[in-house]
Amino acid sequence: MNKKHICFIFLIFCFSNILFAQTQVEMNQTGLQNFIKADNELNKVYNQLMKILDKKEKQLLITAEKDWLKFRDSHCEFEKVQYEGGSIQPLIYSTCLEELTRKRITEIKTSIKNRNL
Repeated sequence: MNKKHICFIFLIFCFSNILFAQTQVEMNQTGLQNFIKADNELNKVYNQLMKILDKKEKQLLITAEKDWLKFRDSHCEFEKVQYEGGSIQPLIYSTCLEELTRKRITEIKTSIKNRNL
């Protein structure tokens, strides 16, 4: 591959985000949709775990989940505050919610796996 090809590929790579750019509103909407998908998956795996727990474990999980939701929401409020007034703030918030929700999904799936051994 000669230098011209390498430079051309490099330029395409550098500017690809511009070629496929979305508006901030579209990115905010996509971020919210991604969080909603993650939240739906969380509800699904949470219900799967609840089905295999005894009464005491169910109550402990309910308490833990309520506490976790409070943590997730307050942490993401904290993360978005530095972008107050900016058009990116909704994306920061929904991305934070999605990331923490996906981590929680992994934790719950691990609990399911460990109980099914």
